[in-house]
Formats: sequence, C-alpha cells, structure tokens
Amino acid sequence: MKNYFKEENIFLNFDANDRKDFLSKISKILFEKKYVKEGFNDSIIEREEKYPTGLDFGEYKIAIPHTNPEYVNEEGIVTVKLKKPIIFRDMGLDENDLEVSVIFVLLVQKGEEQVNLLTKLMSLLEQKEVYNAIRNASDKEEILRILSKNF
Repeated sequence: MKNYFKEENIFLNFDANDRKDFLSKISKILFEKKYVKEGFNDSIIEREEKYPTGLDFGEYKIAIPHTNPEYVNEEGIVTVKLKKPIIFRDMGLDENDLEVSVIFVLLVQKGEEQVNLLTKLMSLLEQKEVYNAIRNASDKEEILRILSKNF
C-alpha cells in the first residue's frame, strides 16, 4: 500500500475554535499546498454537517473528516494534534458531541479507496497504545514513525 503520511502534513499544536474553524483553516493550508481544489472547504464543511466523522473509542475520541474525491489533487492523510480539544459530532450518533484532540483529514481521489482507507485507519486508531503514542509524541518525525510503522 502506498504511503499516505508525510511529515509536511503533520501539524502540532494546531489552534482552532471549533470544527468549522478547524476545517476552514486546514482547507486553506491544503489549498495553498495545492493538495485540494477550489470548493474543498465548502464541501468538507457541508459533508461534516450531514455525515459527522467523530469516533468514540471510550477513553479517547478522534475525527476523520473527508469529502468527495473530485476536490482532491494529491492523496494523503493529514494528521493534526490540536492545541485544545474541539467538538465533533459522533459518526454513529450525531446527537453526541465528542471532544477531539487528534484529527485525521483524508485526501482520497478514488471513492472506492476512501472506504478501505477509512476502515484501515479506524482499526489502527482503535488500538489505544497507537493513539497514546501519537497523542504523547512531541515532534512530527516521531508521529510519522508511529503511523508509518503501524499503518
């Protein structure tokens, strides 16, 4: 499987007021890097409202926002550790608010690949020791090593 993780797409101490603010800020960065096309920001915000991407693993919660492949120029998984937690709605029960500190933004060009990637990422992140290693990592290189080794 190709390597979806790059050091340049790992962000530490990312500051966002709420999920919409987060999605707008990360979309702007990805657009400036030419990873995504015009319309990505509106599409990912709209999709997150209709189909929430928060995941509750009990002791910890994550979010995996993504949108339609037509807005993606370059595939990858963007890894973000937030400065302070923000609320994402639960994928399964969208009335549940989840406090999320780690977010993975999926950038996929083929729709059928999105489900496989999402499933693989979810099974990786349900391993508490992997999540804790990412959460406790202090630099991008360490996070890249953890993800590359386990994905």
